[in-house]
Amino acid sequence: MLDVCMPQKSTILSGFKLKQDSLFDLGELYKILFRWFENNGYAFYEKLYQDIDTPAGKQIQIFWTAERKMDDYIKFVIDVNYLVVGLSKVEVERGGVKVSTSKASVEFRINATLLKDWDGKWSASPFMKNVRKMYDKYLIRERIERLEGELHGEAMAMIDEIKSFLALHKF
Repeated sequence: MLDVCMPQKSTILSGFKLKQDSLFDLGELYKILFRWFENNGYAFYEKLYQDIDTPAGKQIQIFWTAERKMDDYIKFVIDVNYLVVGLSKVEVERGGVKVSTSKASVEFRINATLLKDWDGKWSASPFMKNVRKMYDKYLIRERIERLEGELHGEAMAMIDEIKSFLALHKF
């Protein structure tokens, strides 16, 4: 049986991939992203943190979901999946001083979704589902389009934050 209480999803960004072999501080990257979500009003959930020792170094897999309720009808969701492979401690010289950091390959997969009727109030019955379709199409279409653009911009800003961090930590 089809569940009529499912929120309607608009996929804004799907499977965006960012990969880099780099020297960086994983703990600092974690903090930067956590602060970015917090500063942008997202509730942040860590769905998975898996740390495995391998002969090539640590392998860490992290799944995050961040949500921001725009109102009682629309919610932004950004999913971040990152995989760190071959994580090992290294020392590098920077400005004549030895600095301890980490070396690894890091890959991010990022999805951004706009959820409409996220709590299912407008989808509780076939009648309400039809009312919701009319509401979306005729009454708030422009608002939905504006919010889709806003979510895309926020997802790209977060990606730029990751890129800046990784570029900043090149030695």
